Amino acid sequence: MAGSWPFIGRAAQLAEIRSASRGVVVAGPPGTGKSRLAAQAVHGLDGVAWARATAAAAEVPLGAFAPLLPATPPAGNPLGWAAAALRVPVLVVDDAHLLDPVSAALVHHLVTRDGTRVIATLRSRTPVPDAVLALWKDGLVPRLELEPFSLEETAAVLEAALGGRVESATVARLWRVSQGNALYLRELVLSGMLAADGGVWRWSGPLTITPTLRETIAGRIGEVTAREREALELLAYGEPLGADLLAALGSLDAVQHLEDRQLVTVQQDGRRLQVRLAHPLYGEVIRDGCGVLRARTMVRRLAQAVSEAGLRRREDVLRVAVWRLDGGLPGDPGLLLAGCERARVVRDLELAVRLGRAAVDAGGGAPALSALATVLSYSDRYAEADEVSAIAWEADMTERARTDLGVQWALTLAVGLGDVARAAAVLEETTRRAGDVGARQGTFIMRAVLAVLAGEIATAEELLARCRDMGPLGSHGARMLAVAEVAVSAAQGRAAECLARAAEIRAGLVREPDGMRSLAATLTGNAAHAALLLGDLDAAERLADEGYGLDGQFGTWTRALLEFGSLKARVLRLRGRMADALSWARDTAARLPGRSVQAGLCLGELAHAYALLGEPAAAEQALERAEATGTPIGPSGVVPLRLARAWTLAGRGDAAGAVELCLETAEGALPCDVPFLLHDVVRLGRADLVSARLAALDMDGPLVALFARHAAARDGAELDAVSEGFERLGLLLYAAEAAAQAVARYRGSGLVRGARAAQTRAWRLAQRCQGGRTLALVDLDVPSLTPRQREIAVLAAQGLTNREIAARLVVSVRTVANTLYAVYDKTGVNDREALAALLNRLAG
Repeated sequence: MAGSWPFIGRAAQLAEIRSASRGVVVAGPPGTGKSRLAAQAVHGLDGVAWARATAAAAEVPLGAFAPLLPATPPAGNPLGWAAAALRVPVLVVDDAHLLDPVSAALVHHLVTRDGTRVIATLRSRTPVPDAVLALWKDGLVPRLELEPFSLEETAAVLEAALGGRVESATVARLWRVSQGNALYLRELVLSGMLAADGGVWRWSGPLTITPTLRETIAGRIGEVTAREREALELLAYGEPLGADLLAALGSLDAVQHLEDRQLVTVQQDGRRLQVRLAHPLYGEVIRDGCGVLRARTMVRRLAQAVSEAGLRRREDVLRVAVWRLDGGLPGDPGLLLAGCERARVVRDLELAVRLGRAAVDAGGGAPALSALATVLSYSDRYAEADEVSAIAWEADMTERARTDLGVQWALTLAVGLGDVARAAAVLEETTRRAGDVGARQGTFIMRAVLAVLAGEIATAEELLARCRDMGPLGSHGARMLAVAEVAVSAAQGRAAECLARAAEIRAGLVREPDGMRSLAATLTGNAAHAALLLGDLDAAERLADEGYGLDGQFGTWTRALLEFGSLKARVLRLRGRMADALSWARDTAARLPGRSVQAGLCLGELAHAYALLGEPAAAEQALERAEATGTPIGPSGVVPLRLARAWTLAGRGDAAGAVELCLETAEGALPCDVPFLLHDVVRLGRADLVSARLAALDMDGPLVALFARHAAARDGAELDAVSEGFERLGLLLYAAEAAAQAVARYRGSGLVRGARAAQTRAWRLAQRCQGGRTLALVDLDVPSLTPRQREIAVLAAQGLTNREIAARLVVSVRTVANTLYAVYDKTGVNDREALAALLNRLAG
């Protein structure tokens, strides 16, 4: 890979350089690819000369140009002699900020002289010679600012370099670590820290610094004084640090000098100035250069200084706990336990487990064991969590602590190990031991939550009613009850009620210091499903993105990644963005542990996407994996698999089997899933079997009503109207299918014109579905173009302008424009490039 790192993106910048008649100055931070961009711009050109400036060459006049000039300079004017000797069409001057004054004057002279185009690169925010500054200041050549890669550009570069899809979370993490620096990104990939998992590249293992990257960053840091080195090391182990704290630990002058050299950044945070290293990788290199004793000294100094300051910020508890642990100081169970809790809150779960174990080893007793069991469960280490919970259960603890442990243990058993029977037994024993009314109410709420997961909605409602009958709840209990009621309303298909209650509770959670991410995830997931039932795809996608973001910075809370990654894939599938849905489903499935309750949800969505893209074999492989690794405990794990299997059967030509499976699944499904299952029967061509049932559903919003209207449609015009309704809601695949069904109805009624219009509409919509192929679309014909339309379409696809086409065919420009508009409307494409691709595909 080292010799074939791809040049991706930068198309606009490349075009700007190539079109600059006299030259251009390319400026940017170190590592953004200025030299690579310049090389790409002149690739293939004849007569290109390169001058590479260095600090050493700047000690000698014209030192950067020495390889390009005759060995012996004349006794007279060296500038004129050098200019005369450099008779080249294109001159590239790399690192022009390092030029000596004579070399800079030579570059300025060459730019003003006809015959040589100069492309100069330089480091931004760095002093440059006056003659170089004058190039863009006096308007001689444009200055092009080259920014670091964006997140999207980073994804494109990574996929081109690795030759496959890269998980979105991994792309985001690499982008954060590299800050979009092209050189750093390349070295991180070359370090081997990425691994292919299920066809998707993912971050695997610790961050590794290659020798090249270490040397590059060390060179960027350069020579520093002892005080500056000390400040950098403190930041490497403790950033961000307050400026006052750094000043107390070292020298404020040193920090100011580091800021001047752009090695650290200082930002206002409330009333405090926070200091950080200028790049995340600086800390990796600095820590790599510290010995064990030096590192211990630094973290102990940090722990002492922040402790003496009073642990005034929430993050301080976590940081001091880690510093003391890394510094080999005696364990403080209370501090370690507080640090474990804080790490859990911010979802740095690996650190939370480490601190939890340290708290147990330090003699933290039952509280430490309970905390460790909780973070092990959050980390998908359910068997370990089960073992630790059993040990903690035997210890002495308060009634409230035992209730909390029992509730968490039951959750681990049910949603982690799929052992619903043991979970029920633990909750029963917890309830028996709970004498306090509030504690008993907590167990009833958890029993109701597990009943919802199992699809036993009536049981859940009964348990919640009994909970309310026990008496008033405390503030925490009332919130937990409300969250459980939201889950019940979502399952029952009371979408508007669910969204309203969820929004109310989520607004309260936002005001909490830590946001209570677990409750927020439950509410967000239920609200998103309610939004889907209402046909509000925008709200559902926004909620899915919010839920995915609850994972936090470190990407270790698998529950959020699996649940909301699958939900995002479902939204994209309903939008008809099939390729995007497949990408999200593959990313999500790659995160699945060996066995998981969520395997049915994730792999069901993956199989569904494959089936709708016309890849039944790949869908069957995903379904087989789900059978081998899934532990479904209710509809959320069963229905996605059954739906995927139905569409896989349809893809194999067994439409009758697919219809039968949808109908069978609808019999035992939650009310919120029934409309989608019945509507799939309509999509499969058997509206007669479900029309009455869909009409009888009493649910909020336009989507279920549109499903019923689709099932009841008896002619092409009504199906056209249904298609338009789906398109307004953004359900493009459904819209395309309804339009395709309208074609058959029109033809059956002998309405040729209506059939042709519906065919054009169905084709246009299907083209926006990224390759979706369902039973209704599989026989969809390409809309026919008239001879004149095809003639103009071919010329446009070849790149001719409307005026050039008009001149060649002896027609008006307006005629060409109107004809192209009709072609675009028929084919569903919207520009010449897409039109060329379509015509090539049809020809092949």
